[in-house]
Amino acid sequence: MKCKKIIALWLLLFIPMVAMAKKETVSYVVSKVSGGVELVTPQGRRKLEKGDVLTGDATLNISFSGSLTLLAQNGDKQYVINAPGKGKLDSFLADKRNTVLTLTKDYVKSVVAQLRKDKTVKARRHSDPATVTREIVVKDSLMAEDSLVDEKTDTIPCNREH
Repeated sequence: MKCKKIIALWLLLFIPMVAMAKKETVSYVVSKVSGGVELVTPQGRRKLEKGDVLTGDATLNISFSGSLTLLAQNGDKQYVINAPGKGKLDSFLADKRNTVLTLTKDYVKSVVAQLRKDKTVKARRHSDPATVTREIVVKDSLMAEDSLVDEKTDTIPCNREH
C-alpha cells in the first residue's frame, strides 16, 4: 500500500515536468518593422526585416523610435512592441507597455504564409466594399417653400434640435 502511494506521488510530480519539457518553442514572424530594430547575435548586429523568423530567446535592440510587429507562427496572437530597450524577445512580449491582439488562427496562418512567400496559400481578392446609400424623406410642405432651400449647397436646413 505504501509503495502505491509513493508511485502515485511520483507520477503526480513527474507528469508536469514531462509536460514542461515537451513545450515546443514558439516562433514569431516579423510582419512590420519601423525605426531602428536590430537582432543581436554572436556574429554581430543586423537590422530586422519583414518576414524574419524569431524565437523567444532572440536578443533585440529596439531604439526609442523603433517599433516591431510580430505574428505567432502557429498561434493566434499579434504582438506590437513599442517599448525601447535591449533584451530577450520573451521579456519584450511580457512587458505590459506593448500590445497583444488576438486574431483568428486562419488569418494569422495566411498572413504568415504571405510573409514567408509560401506558394501554397493564395491571397483572396475582393471587390470594392459595398457602398451604403441613404435616402432622406422630406415632407412636401418643406419642398414647396423655396425659401428653405439653400442654393449654395442644395440642402434644407433642419430647425429641430437633436
